[in-house]
Amino acid sequence: MYKAIIFDLDGTLYDKSGLARRLVLSQLRKGGLGMLKQERSIRKELRGCHFESEEAFYEAFFARFSRPELARRWYFETYMPDMVRLLRRHYRTAPWVETVIAEWRTHGRKVVVFSDYGCVREKLQAIGFNLDWGDALFEAPALGGLKPCKESFEKICREIDVQPSECLMVGDRQDTDGDGARSVGMAFEYVAKAGKPNLKPYLEK
Repeated sequence: MYKAIIFDLDGTLYDKSGLARRLVLSQLRKGGLGMLKQERSIRKELRGCHFESEEAFYEAFFARFSRPELARRWYFETYMPDMVRLLRRHYRTAPWVETVIAEWRTHGRKVVVFSDYGCVREKLQAIGFNLDWGDALFEAPALGGLKPCKESFEKICREIDVQPSECLMVGDRQDTDGDGARSVGMAFEYVAKAGKPNLKPYLEK
């Protein structure tokens, strides 16, 4: 039986259309466009790599910027707060989220949110997601690796005390959400632009 469902955040629990453009415009006004370009390139470079700790991940992450200390301040003091601000202003959870989660939880099954970015709690609150809907929240850096890092998916399963084969991952990317789930033997349900996932087959098992 499937005992837990793991939701990706961006693009799954809300439609992130236009977010990248809004982030670019915001950083353009604040002089952070160069940092943003580096961030996106470095994130791709480290995708799937495993580090022993959150500290080790961020050490490797910021070391790849042309100005590491400046990048660290920009990331935590400007970029991530900007992302939360834009979510609060322009985005809301998909219409299906509350009812689908309620249906899943009536069967006594766990609900987890797993994001490649930090500030998961703040981002969820910004889009109107009730934190009581989830049993656990995870950030990939804190787990030691960005999706599809196999070790990050394994750590989640250990934390929630569920075997990978008993979990369903729901996400909007085959190459990160999907590949990571499949690497540990976890089922994967693909959605596009926060479309409603078909969970009936998994609830019946």
